[in-house]
Amino acid sequence: MLKKRLIPILLMKEFNLVKSIFFESYQSVGNPFEEVIRFSEWEVDELIYLNIDNIKKEKFFQRQDSVIREVGDEISLIKEVNKYCFMPLTWGGGIKSLKDIKSIIRHGADKVSLNTHAFKNYDLVTEACKIFGKQAIIVSIDIKKIDDQYMVFINGGKENTKKSLEDYLKFLNENPPGEILIQSIDEDGRSKGFDLNIINKSLKISKVPIIFCSGAGEYDHFVEAYKEGAQALAAANIWHYKELVDLNLKKILRLNNIHVRK
Repeated sequence: MLKKRLIPILLMKEFNLVKSIFFESYQSVGNPFEEVIRFSEWEVDELIYLNIDNIKKEKFFQRQDSVIREVGDEISLIKEVNKYCFMPLTWGGGIKSLKDIKSIIRHGADKVSLNTHAFKNYDLVTEACKIFGKQAIIVSIDIKKIDDQYMVFINGGKENTKKSLEDYLKFLNENPPGEILIQSIDEDGRSKGFDLNIINKSLKISKVPIIFCSGAGEYDHFVEAYKEGAQALAAANIWHYKELVDLNLKKILRLNNIHVRK
């Protein structure tokens, strides 16, 4: 039996880790170096870093006590993170070309996450799968409910593509990446639980493995989502505000007969 995966997501802006709410406002919660050390000590299953510096519309609240080391550029940041990262590492945000993917993987990432440029130019995904292997390529999908239908958004949640999640997943079945990451704009930062309807609908359509994200605030939210059929769940904010999340959450999942990794 395949074991369920738990994946922390770290959102970054200007080398700060940030808390996201509805893809519209961001608050600094720490720095990327300390967090990767903590997660390595916890032996989390995987780790996803998403660089949101290319998002321009947000309100950004800088913590006055934030002290972040200057690392120069994104590649320097990846190299620095890789020194402390002892689990599979996914890197996403603003990736536009095969050259970008090659550089990110060469400097320490195991996978890359493509969102806007995957939607605009799917040949990038197709070629990347051929060159780097499907296991290294994740297509990230940001969705928002419009008139009772989940619609795909790009450019940091600003632009409605007019394509439904259902249609996009069907397209990805015919042109599969290694994995899909689905994030709900409506549930982002709410801590009210995963949208189980998204999980149910997506699993009925997709032949590609899916990581579901957005909405987790309590351990029971993971139990509910896994019982709905999810194989992999990701979250951001809960990892910043609860101690020993990975250890405690896995204990609760095992008590609910949900098979998780070590």
